[in-house]
Amino acid sequence: MSPSTAADSHRRSVSAFAGQNVNGAKVRSDFSDVPDPATFELPAGDAVRGQKLFKKHCAQCHSVYPDNRITRTGCTQMGPTLFNVYGRASGEAEIQQKMLMGGRAEGLVWNAGHLMNYMKNPRQAVNGNIQMNFRGIDDFQTRVDIAHYLESLNWQNDKVAGVPERPASVLPVFPFNVIGHFLNAKQ
Repeated sequence: MSPSTAADSHRRSVSAFAGQNVNGAKVRSDFSDVPDPATFELPAGDAVRGQKLFKKHCAQCHSVYPDNRITRTGCTQMGPTLFNVYGRASGEAEIQQKMLMGGRAEGLVWNAGHLMNYMKNPRQAVNGNIQMNFRGIDDFQTRVDIAHYLESLNWQNDKVAGVPERPASVLPVFPFNVIGHFLNAKQ
């Protein structure tokens, strides 16, 4: 076997997506585990495990509450809330720094298939640059569990939908701010 034939044989046996990393970030991923995101049906998963994995991979920048509040210390509210993400159009929810680091995911309706591919490699899933500093999750079951947790973040989930309203962070200009502090202290 000639050297060029051996190299050609090796190229055919190795995925074209294997090992394509730049500075630790994946450039290409193989989406064969979710070939058609529009018709993909989410397999069985564990939403409780998904909540833990969400905290590990997503909660640094994403809220699970309708008002996009961040409740964990050390987190910053950079991304949109993932509350009620199923069925929502991409690029619709508010984010902190619009267009500062790149574009937003647009042209998708978030369903199980699109979320699975997005969690695997966000840049490739939307075919462009995005603001998120996230390299992706390769493990299929991890993504399934997170997707099940995301599916539970809706108005029927009282733990996230029924949070008390946040007090105003800034009271109006003087003299109302003095009056507001006085009234809030009596309550």
